[in-house]
Amino acid sequence: RYREGEDLGLDMHTDDSDVTVNVCLGLDFTGAGLQFCGIIGAPDHRHHRFTYKHQKGRCVVHLGQYRHGADDISSGERLNLVLWNHSSTYRSSRWFREPAYAQESGPPDPVCLSYTHDRDYGVFK
Repeated sequence: RYREGEDLGLDMHTDDSDVTVNVCLGLDFTGAGLQFCGIIGAPDHRHHRFTYKHQKGRCVVHLGQYRHGADDISSGERLNLVLWNHSSTYRSSRWFREPAYAQESGPPDPVCLSYTHDRDYGVFK
């Protein structure tokens, strides 16, 4: 459950899941967009890709490796069901155990910065 004034924006992060399912169960709210950036390890992992707008009865499914964060709720209350899924087959694969990392392709987009996870946050904010 997310409420205006109580649950302020969820800082940019990745999930410890292979696939995340986020279902909006409802209530009345405005704001609370879900910002998506690139996949961790990619040269553009801190570049904005799109903003998802929650709608009652709809869900967004994404790879846990996508960098994402939630904006503040402007008004009301939102109720979501979030499922984090793990695949033992994927987690035993070379792609999971030896992920590729590339140098960033340029400065990050401000919306993709994380005050919790980015050591260079102060350089760009």
